[in-house]
Amino acid sequence: MPYELPIPEFLQEDEETIHRRMLEKAPPGINTKEGDFFWDATRPTAIEKAELVQLKLQHFLRLCFPQTSYGQYLDFLGEMKGVFRHPATPAIGTVIFTGQPGTVIPAGFVVLTEATGSFSAIEFKTKERTQIGEDGTAAVAAECLEPGTIGNVAANTITLLSEPINGIASVTNPEPFTGGTEMEDDDSFRERVLVAYDEPLSGAKKDYERWAKEVPGVGAVYVVPLWNGPGTVKILVIDANGQPANQELIDAVQNHIAPDGNLGGGLAPIGADVTVDAPEVFAVDIAFSLFLKDGYDAEIVVENIKARLRDFMAGFELNTGDRPPERITVTRVGYEILSVDGAADYASLTLNGNDDYVEIPVAKIPVLGEVTVSIA
Repeated sequence: MPYELPIPEFLQEDEETIHRRMLEKAPPGINTKEGDFFWDATRPTAIEKAELVQLKLQHFLRLCFPQTSYGQYLDFLGEMKGVFRHPATPAIGTVIFTGQPGTVIPAGFVVLTEATGSFSAIEFKTKERTQIGEDGTAAVAAECLEPGTIGNVAANTITLLSEPINGIASVTNPEPFTGGTEMEDDDSFRERVLVAYDEPLSGAKKDYERWAKEVPGVGAVYVVPLWNGPGTVKILVIDANGQPANQELIDAVQNHIAPDGNLGGGLAPIGADVTVDAPEVFAVDIAFSLFLKDGYDAEIVVENIKARLRDFMAGFELNTGDRPPERITVTRVGYEILSVDGAADYASLTLNGNDDYVEIPVAKIPVLGEVTVSIA
C-alpha cells in the first residue's frame, strides 16, 4: 500500500487563514469588512490558493515519490532506476488436433473455446506449423491471442476451429492453459522500484528474488541457498496468478539469471550453480452447495468464487520446514465464498473430502484444484 506521509503545516492552511493574512496587508484606509470591495476582490484568490496548497500541491508532491506515486507517474520513477512495469502475458499450452494423417495445420491457425450466455469465446493461435501424424493426431503449442488471465482456461475447453480445414475432425486441449497474467499492479511494481534503490549485494538472497521478479509473469519467489552443496542456489517460482510457474516461465527466469550454468553469463555471480524450478503443489479440491441471492447469474457468481479462492490459496507462503504445517479450514473457505457478490449461503462444504480442514504439507504450496458447485 502507498505510504502515508506527514503533511507540512504550510500545506494545511485553509481559506480563512489565507484570506485573513491578505486582509491584514490591505493599504491604509481601505475597508476590509465582509461585503466591501477589497474583501470581495480577495476572497476568490484565498479560496483558490487554499485549494492549491491543500489538494493540488499535496497531490503533486505524492506523485514525485515512489512510496506514494501511482500509474504512469510511478512508471516514470521506475524508469529512472531501470525498472519497468511488467506487461500482461498470454496463457500458453498445447492443443491436439485429430484428423487425416498428413493434413497440414499452419502456424497462427486460430482455435477457440465455446461462447456461453455470459462469456465470449476465447481465441488461441498455434505457434508453429504442424501436420497430422500416422496415429491421426498432432500436438502443437498455442497461446492466447489476448494477454491476461482470461486465457487460463480449463482442460478440454478449446474445442472449436476458427475455420474448417479439410482433414481435421476435432481439436481439444488435454491440459489447462497456464501463464496468463495481468499487467503488474501499482503495489507490486512499487515494491520493485523501492528495492532498486538498495545497493546491489551481488548474490545475496534478496538479489536472486529481485532478479527473478524482473521477468514478466513472475509473482512470488523462494530462494533456497546451498540446496545441493556449496555454490548451489535453487529458485522456486510462482507466477503472478499464484500458480506454479510453467516451463516457459521457468526457462525465462533461468535465462535471465544464469543462462550458461555457473559461467556468469547472466546476473548470477561466476561460480553460482543456479537451478530454477516451480515448487511442488498441494491441490485442494472444494465441493459445496451454493445458495444464490435473487437476480444473480449462477455462472458468473461461480466464476467469481473460483477467482477469489485462487487468490486465497496464493496468499500462503512456502513452508520450508522451519515452522509447523498450516491448515486450511472449512470455516475460512466458507468466509471467502460468502464474500462474493451474489452468494447468499453455502452447505455441505468439503476440502479434499474433509468437512473440517486440510493440512498443507511441508515444501508444498496450496493451489485450487477441482471446484464442484451445485446450485441449491
